Parts: sequence; C-alpha cells; structure tokens
Amino acid sequence: MCSSDLTAASINRSTSIMFAQLKDASAREVEALEASLGDKVMALDGRVGTLQATSLADAEKKYASQATKEAVNAELSELQTYARGEAAACVLDLRKIERFITLHVPKVEDGNNFGVAIQMEVLKVVKDVSKECKGLLDGLTNYHKERAEALGKILAKTSTDKSESKSSSNDEEKGSESKTTAKSGTSSSSTTKTSSSPPLPDSIAHVAQLDVQQRFALIYLLEVVRDAYIVVGDALEKNKTKILKPKGEEGNAMSMF
Repeated sequence: MCSSDLTAASINRSTSIMFAQLKDASAREVEALEASLGDKVMALDGRVGTLQATSLADAEKKYASQATKEAVNAELSELQTYARGEAAACVLDLRKIERFITLHVPKVEDGNNFGVAIQMEVLKVVKDVSKECKGLLDGLTNYHKERAEALGKILAKTSTDKSESKSSSNDEEKGSESKTTAKSGTSSSSTTKTSSSPPLPDSIAHVAQLDVQQRFALIYLLEVVRDAYIVVGDALEKNKTKILKPKGEEGNAMSMF
C-alpha cells in the first residue's frame, strides 16, 4: 500500500472516530434532556394554569387603571422575560434532538429504508414545532415599540428650558492713582415645564389592550413550548427503536424517552 493510500485510510479512521464521538455526545445530551422532561412540562403547565386563572377581562381592568401611573407594566415585563427564556431553551433543546436523529441516520443504501423514513418523519415533527416556537419568539419584539408609541399619547410631557446671560462692569479704585478694574461674569438658569392634558379614554384603552394582547401571546407561547416537549417526547418514545436502529442492525441500545 502506497503512502497516499495510508494517509487516506488514516484520515477516514479519524473522521469515523470523530463522528462516533459526536454521536455519543449527542446521545448523552438527549438522555439528559429526557431526565428533565417531566419537570419541564410540569413547571410550564403550572405557570400556564396560574396565568389562565385570571381572565383577560380582569387583566384589562387592572392594566387600564395603572396605564397613566406606571410607564412600565412590571407584571408583563417579568412574564415576558420568563416566557422568552423558556421558548429560547426549548428551541435549543429541539436542535439537540434534531442533531441526535440526524447522526443516527445510516448511510444511503438500496432497500430496507422503512426505518429511515420513520427517522425523517420524526425529524419533520421536531423541525415543525421548533419553527413555530422560533416564530412566536421572534414576534415578541413588536410589543415594546407599539406600547411606547401608545404611551406617548397619555403620559405627561416634561421639557427643560435653559438660559444663559453674561454681564460686565468697571470698578474704579480711588487713591494716589486711579485704577479701573473690569469684571465680567456668566450666569445660567433652567426651568422645567411639565405639560399634560387629560388622556383620551380610547388612548388608555389602547395601552391596556396592547398589554392584554401581549399577555395572551405570552400564555400561548408557554403552551406551545409545553406542548412541544410533550409532542416531541411522545414521538421519540413511540419510535425510539427505529430511530436508534433504523435498519435493525445491532447498535446503541441506550434507552431514551
């Protein structure tokens, strides 16, 4: 065997080892995810249940009463931080599962592809729910822009006027010789003005409705995240044999989901 053949064989072995290591690492990631899946679903379900205990009508009354008093809806800010974090974590978890399935797809061969078809079907489920989560996550940013514009119509406006003046004078000192001393100075002052008029009821209602709509969007996002874990976990559990051994060959018998 010539040196070039030996080099090619060495590269192939190194590549095979690398992908085997990646496959094992991916399997460990998904196994860890499986261990935490129950707690994730229960925590999300509990938070959703608590949020749904308050009707949107009651939330709207509350938000309307504080619209002119507080520039920031602290309750929604906290909820958005939580929901955004859970959605982002879910998208990354689903990416781990996508990688896991992809690394278990066998080399292309003629025939006996039923197991591979199952792998592709489960992979499609994972990608679809991941796309939905990512799309809802990306849409959260519009809320702050729209709310800022609406708040500008109901909150009092404050402006500061600054003025500056200069003065000079000549002082004459009397004595054996007359001396004239020139003096100059600068003074400044500022005045803060606050202007406001009673906000229109429709303007207050607009802000409150934006908050209510965002609250609903966040609750819905949390439901989608919760259901994503349930749907993907269920699909993996029902098809784990074909995912791990699509052609029935002896392989990694690690149990997951």
